[in-house]
Amino acid sequence: MIRRIMRLLSQKRKRQEEAGCPSMTQRSSLSLWSPLPQGPPAPCTRYRHACSSHKGDVYLLGGRERMVLRDFWKYSVVRNDWTKLDCSSEWAPEELEGHTMVSHQGILYVFGGLIDSAYTDWKMPLWLFDIEKEEWRYSEGQIQPSQPAPVNRKGHSAVVFGSAMYIYGGYIDIRGPSQEFWKYEFDTGVWSLLSGVQAEQGPGPRHGHRGGGSSAQHVPVRGPEWPPRAEGPVEVVPDQPHLELHQNTFRTL
Repeated sequence: MIRRIMRLLSQKRKRQEEAGCPSMTQRSSLSLWSPLPQGPPAPCTRYRHACSSHKGDVYLLGGRERMVLRDFWKYSVVRNDWTKLDCSSEWAPEELEGHTMVSHQGILYVFGGLIDSAYTDWKMPLWLFDIEKEEWRYSEGQIQPSQPAPVNRKGHSAVVFGSAMYIYGGYIDIRGPSQEFWKYEFDTGVWSLLSGVQAEQGPGPRHGHRGGGSSAQHVPVRGPEWPPRAEGPVEVVPDQPHLELHQNTFRTL
């Protein structure tokens, strides 16, 4: 397993050198971590939260400390300060963990992360936050009874490409890790299951992974796979499947 990973890393470095990408030493001289002193008010330490950016602000929602949280924060990159936003309205989400949040044209789209319970009031785990008005909106009014839609899940990935949000995988209560791949059209509020890129074509069931989009019409999906391909930590997954959006197919790099 270790030899395979080292071989894959060597091949990756070779491809980067051929493409003229900067070396690790060059990148480290350009990109360095630096601590940002934080004063109150500021969010507490947490994990399994969701973040998204819009213009000069970063938005943080929920997650878990000792228990699941229901707080909503905005961080100003220019001023280096936090502002706590309202998350107690009728249309705001409940406590969430393992959810996703993406930004599109001034709206934050939050999906999944509900605590699986028979007492929850939400039928569709999708919430919209209007950044300019600073108010929550619930999306259920856009969902038709006959329209397919994804159920609640945690640890999935969500990326924006064009006028749509793409969601892959996640952990679904009772069913376990999923390989479902969904598309949500922002303009119409319509969900569609991309059945053409399921099963053997896709990365397989996984949760706790990450996805990313680019202008090159592909979406990389990286992270824990289930079941793991070999013994050892689940976090070590050397595959890097990409979705080619223009061909609607997955391929492994």
